[in-house]
Amino acid sequence: MKRRLPGLLLVLVAVVGVVVASRNTAESSVPQFSVTTEGWMPSAPAAGGLIESWFCPGVPATGVDGVDGEIVIANRGGQSLEGTVLVLNDDAESRRLDLLVDPWTTATLDLDETLPGAITGAVVEIEGGGALVEQVALSPDGNSYAACANATSDAWYLADGFTVEGSIDQVILTNPFEQTVVANLSFSTQEGYREPGSYRGLTVPPRSIRVVDLGAPGAGAQSEPVLAVDVEVTRGRLVVGRSQDFVGGGRSGTQVSLGSPVTREQWWFSNGASGPGIDEEYVIYNPTSQSVEVDVLFIGIETPVLVDPIEVPARQVVTYDSSTQEGLPDGGHAVVFATASSEPSIVVDRVITETDGEVRGTGVLTGALARNGYVASTWYVPRGPEESVSEAIVIYNVDNEPGTVTVSAVGTSGPVPIEGLIDVDYGAAGRVSLDLDDPLIAGRQLIIEGTTRIMVERSFPNGVGGLRTPSWAIPQG
Repeated sequence: MKRRLPGLLLVLVAVVGVVVASRNTAESSVPQFSVTTEGWMPSAPAAGGLIESWFCPGVPATGVDGVDGEIVIANRGGQSLEGTVLVLNDDAESRRLDLLVDPWTTATLDLDETLPGAITGAVVEIEGGGALVEQVALSPDGNSYAACANATSDAWYLADGFTVEGSIDQVILTNPFEQTVVANLSFSTQEGYREPGSYRGLTVPPRSIRVVDLGAPGAGAQSEPVLAVDVEVTRGRLVVGRSQDFVGGGRSGTQVSLGSPVTREQWWFSNGASGPGIDEEYVIYNPTSQSVEVDVLFIGIETPVLVDPIEVPARQVVTYDSSTQEGLPDGGHAVVFATASSEPSIVVDRVITETDGEVRGTGVLTGALARNGYVASTWYVPRGPEESVSEAIVIYNVDNEPGTVTVSAVGTSGPVPIEGLIDVDYGAAGRVSLDLDDPLIAGRQLIIEGTTRIMVERSFPNGVGGLRTPSWAIPQG
């Protein structure tokens, strides 16, 4: 108990710090920040700038055997969006297309029809801004979604990697610029930190994608149940993603994700789960040169549960299995990871494998971030599900006061609040899940508006049985 009390105080202080800062932010005008100088999760910048850019690292898009890719572009305003889309692939091919999206509508670009590739990505540039952009991977083994980045970076971190029993783990290095980019890759496994010479000085030609298959023969990372990656760009800037295909080792399905351009001292999740048929683990990666102690607090449940502090050595990755946690009830929960230090130091991914009868599916999600204490109260989904989905939107309220949330579907005349999803109550520091069962929602952009600061995770069908794929909605920047 002597260790748990200080840990609890540290975590609660961290949580309160976010709450207080977010309230201060709310008293000011529209939050201003530069995505090119400050890393954050993908967000919806305020419209009105010269050019708004979205960088999509890429998804499998061969068009063979049902492996397809899409870029979804939603117009969140009443004026037409004009711009361009640069499509590029791993064969160093590229195409630039003109873009026009009518007010309040959503456009879909079929990548395998436009420029097929083992991995195909895109850069979407909008005059004046006002868009939402995400990439979608479509596969018979499961579909997945990931919002595209607002900026490139010279550093990227990927916490969860997995190459057990032939599972594929591809790191995607995407260079949308006219100059060659040079990068170094290092990674951490259960055996420790590695800096192979073969991954030093990797070049990525202009307007192209380089795919590093860590599980390939000779890659030096086969049969690894834990495989965190650090991408250091020594010349230029990249956008980095990950494409995973799980074929064994207790996992199944596919997942595309965006790397994190930053380490942070706090990471949040809204839609964790425990119980029969659910395997939930959290992968904590510390790419820094100093060991850190991480506090974990399960919240959004009747009685919060604190985990004994987890030591994560320098340049190491540690996996925490929530099923080992005493006192954690079955069902849904939110969770926050926080270090005792105020210095950014970790990246955290959640891995949930669900079994539905004879079908199994694995979803991987990097945690959400506050930006200098700012947490959005408005979040967006570029394209809602085509069918009725229970518990499709999961919200965690970071404020210590109750609030309400309203979900609107966007039609050609603008947002329309959804019956049954207007002023839905949630408690102080509480969690609520919302069903999307109104036909008005099908395939439309969604707006989730809370009266307090919230974290919004979505859980949509992945196309295999009753399984889901996790992703974050896009916060208002």
